[in-house]
Amino acid sequence: MSASPDPKAPCDLCSLPVGIKPFLLETPEKSLAFCCEGCKGIYEMLHQINKSPDPLADN
Repeated sequence: MSASPDPKAPCDLCSLPVGIKPFLLETPEKSLAFCCEGCKGIYEMLHQINKSPDPLADN
């Protein structure tokens, strides 16, 4: 389990502070932190990161 980033740490997309509840994304290379769900989603789209489907979603 990785430690939470410093609230003043820059967003990995827009460089604004990530705040006290950052949106985290674990990649094989590193852990990324974003200031909002929008920045996280844009990063995933730009880097073609596909989340695995939730196996319980069909139940």
